Order: sequence, then C-alpha cells, then structure tokens
Amino acid sequence: MKTTFLNRIAVFAAAMLISAASFAQTTITGTVIDAANDEPVIGASVLVQGTTTGTITDFDGNFTLSVPAGAVLQISYMGYKTQEVPVGSQTNIRVILHEDTELLDEVVVVG
Repeated sequence: MKTTFLNRIAVFAAAMLISAASFAQTTITGTVIDAANDEPVIGASVLVQGTTTGTITDFDGNFTLSVPAGAVLQISYMGYKTQEVPVGSQTNIRVILHEDTELLDEVVVVG
C-alpha cells in the first residue's frame, strides 16, 4: 500500500515538472531596422506567431517580449515586407525590414 502511494506521488511530481517546463517563457529583446537607411522602425508590430501576444517597437526601434520555447516572431509594418524570425536560443534579435514595393497596386485620388 505504501509503495503504491509513493509511486502515485512520484508520477504526480513528474507530471507537474513536465507541465511547468512546457510553459517556460523566455524574455526576448530586439531592434527593428529599416534596410534602406539603417534607421529604427518606430511602431512596428512584433507578434508571437499563432497567438495574440505581441508588442510594438519604441522610438529607437526596440522591443521586449516574453515568448514560449520554440516561438516564431512575426514582425510587420505598413510598406515593408513581413519577416518571420524563429527565436531558438536567441535572447537578442536584430530584424531588418525591407520595403515592399509591390504592396500598392494603384492609387486613386479623390478631390
């Protein structure tokens, strides 16, 4: 009886450790830069792909975000191509956004 009880406690403890490890979060910092002039991109959207977790870059193009293990960041800004960056073991990421010249098909001016 004691052995069965101890076995159940051991299984429960192992399950708790595994579930806690699967929800581990890592804090990522980074900078989003414009490829054309090497200037920071202010207000770029930085999202964890497949979630609603995200932030925007500050005045210097910097961001900080807590992400789960194996996360992929999706960085976007109007007029630029969206970048998808796998986090992996990185804690500091530098993202370079390139202009999307094919974004606008035509412009209509109403006066």
